[in-house]
Amino acid sequence: MAPRSILAFLCVLLAGGSLAEERTITLVGDKWCPFNCNDHPDHRGVLVEKAASALAEEGFKLEYIETPWSRAIISVRDGQYDAIVGTGISETPDFHFPPEPLANAHHSFFTLPTSAWEYQGLESLKDIRIGVIQDYSYGGLYEDYIKENQDNESRVVILRGDRVLPRLVEMLGLGRIDVLVAEERVLNYHFALSGQENPLRHAGLANEEALYVAFSPALDDGAEFAEALGHGMKKIEKSP
Repeated sequence: MAPRSILAFLCVLLAGGSLAEERTITLVGDKWCPFNCNDHPDHRGVLVEKAASALAEEGFKLEYIETPWSRAIISVRDGQYDAIVGTGISETPDFHFPPEPLANAHHSFFTLPTSAWEYQGLESLKDIRIGVIQDYSYGGLYEDYIKENQDNESRVVILRGDRVLPRLVEMLGLGRIDVLVAEERVLNYHFALSGQENPLRHAGLANEEALYVAFSPALDDGAEFAEALGHGMKKIEKSP
């Protein structure tokens, strides 16, 4: 952090957080329960609530808005909103990240129970059609496989917009894709909403990925907000 930025940040803290108290950070992301979601009866998702608690320690308020993932990335990058939730470093490398992630994702392959297919590396993907969400990194699977096959619908089907996961589940059931790629807890939560256990077959782990709340590169104080989030997290971790 530049000396002037450090001085400005310390002035806010020494002033009793008066500037922070006037500042509400707007956080956006797509519907990705249980990590972030607007319709949970008790909270806005584990990532949102963790970020809200950490930022409150530094005197900031937080507002959470849901929007499709591709739109969320663009709008935060342009400075329309302050931060994005549930992102990995490879998805938004130009954003400002706090020192530590808030959680970890397990991006996995799922098939119908009748399938015997197993993920055994990228070569095992060449004879199947996978379904994914636009602009998800899947912990590196995008760069390693999806990107070079994104125009080949015999290998990769990419969906965008709202309610993407339920649409992919439906496509799997109809045989329009062979394999669904999803975060394991997110898929389990999707089925739990209707009172059932996940009926799909886990066919292998694609990647694990650290998840962050990251701040817009268009904000003059984006780096300071990221540092404030990190400071708040350390305070929470040290509290009894």
